[in-house]
Amino acid sequence: MDSESLYQQAYNQAIKYLSFRLHTLGELQDKLLRKRLPQQVVLEVLHRLEELDFLNDERYARVFVENLKQYKDFGYYGIKAKLLRKRIPTEIIARVLDEFFSLEDETKVARRYAEKLKRRRRSTYEKLVRSFSSKGFRTEVIAEVARDEISDK
Repeated sequence: MDSESLYQQAYNQAIKYLSFRLHTLGELQDKLLRKRLPQQVVLEVLHRLEELDFLNDERYARVFVENLKQYKDFGYYGIKAKLLRKRIPTEIIARVLDEFFSLEDETKVARRYAEKLKRRRRSTYEKLVRSFSSKGFRTEVIAEVARDEISDK
């Protein structure tokens, strides 16, 4: 197969993946390489998609953080771990989390999560702390929210 048809095949496959949902650069690269497309062709396609603004890891991270903040119960480190698994560069992760997930935002998410934990009867200090830690909340948020929840009893 000539390089032009390989490029077109890779490009079409990438567009197909992007038509289903947003992807990070790393995710799309992995998917295209699994199709046994040459790495150089994949890199050319990814570069072109970035130029066209079809791929943008920072935009992806912002949308991802906003959705998790709104609908899920993850703390700063939990979200950071999810973004790292999606192969977003650490400097983008740090910038997006600093900008879109403040301590105040995290505390609101933690309080919402504490309400869920109450309904599940996980209301001892130790159980709250363990639950918050497993979701990646920062220590200062865990201490504040768990202390407030226990003192409200």
